[in-house]
Amino acid sequence: MFWEQIVRHYKAGSAHQFLLHFNVNDLLYDQAYGYLPATSYLMEQLNVLGCDLVFGYNPTQGITFPNIHQWQATQKMLALVPQYEKSGVFHFQSLATWLQTLRRLQDVEDANLADDEADTQVARRRINSTLAIDKLHEDAFATINPAPSEELQDKLSHLLRGDRVKVGLVINSLEQLAPNHPSLHSGANDALPRFFNKLQDWASDLDIRRRKHIILLVTQNTFDVHPNLIRNPEIPLVEIPFPDYAQRLQFIEHLHTISHVSTQMHKSLGDASDSETLARAQMRKSLGDARDRETFARETVGLNLFGVHDVVRQAASTEQKASGELLMNYRRESVKIFSHGILDIDIPPANASVRGWYPMRAIEDIADGMRQRDMRRVPRGMLFLGPPGTGKMFVAKLLAGETNMTFVQLRYAAQVGEVAVSIHENGNSYERNLNAAINFIRGIVPVVVFMDEIEQASPHSSMQPEDVAYTLPTSLVNAITDASLHGKVIWVGASSRPDLMPPIFRRAGIFDSKLILLPPPSSGRAEILRIYCEGYTHDRINFQALMEDARTDGITYQDLLMIVQRAHNIARRHQRDRLTEAELREALDDFIPNYSPEMQLFMGLLALREANSRAMLPDALLPQYEEFVDGNRIDKTRINQRLMELSGVLGLNA
Repeated sequence: MFWEQIVRHYKAGSAHQFLLHFNVNDLLYDQAYGYLPATSYLMEQLNVLGCDLVFGYNPTQGITFPNIHQWQATQKMLALVPQYEKSGVFHFQSLATWLQTLRRLQDVEDANLADDEADTQVARRRINSTLAIDKLHEDAFATINPAPSEELQDKLSHLLRGDRVKVGLVINSLEQLAPNHPSLHSGANDALPRFFNKLQDWASDLDIRRRKHIILLVTQNTFDVHPNLIRNPEIPLVEIPFPDYAQRLQFIEHLHTISHVSTQMHKSLGDASDSETLARAQMRKSLGDARDRETFARETVGLNLFGVHDVVRQAASTEQKASGELLMNYRRESVKIFSHGILDIDIPPANASVRGWYPMRAIEDIADGMRQRDMRRVPRGMLFLGPPGTGKMFVAKLLAGETNMTFVQLRYAAQVGEVAVSIHENGNSYERNLNAAINFIRGIVPVVVFMDEIEQASPHSSMQPEDVAYTLPTSLVNAITDASLHGKVIWVGASSRPDLMPPIFRRAGIFDSKLILLPPPSSGRAEILRIYCEGYTHDRINFQALMEDARTDGITYQDLLMIVQRAHNIARRHQRDRLTEAELREALDDFIPNYSPEMQLFMGLLALREANSRAMLPDALLPQYEEFVDGNRIDKTRINQRLMELSGVLGLNA
């Protein structure tokens, strides 16, 4: 866990100032107080670490002190604790009483764990208990102007260089105090650059370390913080990650238990019809049985605990299950908003109908390598190459499904558009949001990251071959080349124009696996058409006869889906719900491909030229490709010659 990293450095005396980032506004679990907002959690952990004085600072609120009563009020508002209100507030007299109630009303397999937690509360001293907490309002330090004035900075420095108390300081909204922006050095606000310099001085001040003070700097996105703090070796960078499956399940079980306890308490006191009781009962119903809750925990990957909490409350208020379309829509929108449109998350499809398809050979081998933890069989990245409509995204989703990985699609600057918001209007909005998206990807591993049309990946790219010198954003390059993500992230780049790919996609050791996806031959087209028509036809249809016409050569999987949809529209115009061969033939005769045969062949040959494994090619090829393949050999010289001919016809450079 992230906190153990901090404790390790702190106790070893290797650091006393830390920069925490990413999931800094979530709920975190404390054994004594339960689920707390992140800032409250951090303050309590500083208390556990032995700090005598724990407080926080941000430039909006100024100095803030921990308040257990406020923590409990927040938990009550979020329905994270059992409550009963009649003439005031319902209290459990101690945590031990609360845990005993849980054991009585729920089957708790590990009663010793609950006892340990109760003992922790008894042994744990109250935060700031050695100070005159009730008189903090009389202290000028607590009522000073929130802005990072010189007076405030001097008081903080004086406190950190004193020996009377061991200080734990949480500085929130770091991006406002040390922004990644030229104004920090402009001299327009002398106090801000001075505070920035103090933060750096504190990190290397060995007297502060000797006195065992500890400073936590908190920001959501490290891109917003001045790089001098990010790259300072004296300030360890610590990520607060998104909760994993076990943590989400624990939280879901907690919500289920809370709803049960509260319902039982209300019933025992004769208030079974109370609105709060009914709401709690509906929450428990929305969470379902143990299997439902385990499924819900798996499907909430990509959500933090606040997100899980929101889904459960929404489901309860609409009397639905906390799953299905409600969850998928919430998760998709949550991820999109978090990444400002850069990431899109989706559910992988079932693989049963494509078991014999040649891409599944590579996918199953990777999945087997993942299961056996044989990383030599798991690529860091893959390239899916071929004309548009040949199923590149579908195969990426199959890969995610077979390997039990999350599927996300990463979008580029040109694809995000107005969703990306520049907080500084300095032209770096995409890079800023991409940094958050990369952190998100790291937080939900294992994950398949799909990058469609990778020739457009650079914000400075064009479709001209002479622009091969353009570069990808630094954070994306760093993530793709990060060897520590091997086996956790599989980067999948898809392209119909590999001649325009950024150079990184040709770097050895990363994208060595190249899957070539070409338009299917007649037998493949017939099978795909049959699958698309399953459940929508009346009589037996000769799909093979429909697809044997040479005019259908080059039709892709996407084209076939469009043809079936159009045939359905024709059937509906004739007041029929089912398709006939006549409607399919009419839609087929009416269909006009997006690309000319020459352009599609050009893109197909570009993909074939990149191939480095016969097993990564279709078993059967269209006639226009067969002449270049002899057994396991591909005549790339002839392919180059044909590409030059086609580029002349099309006005392109191969």
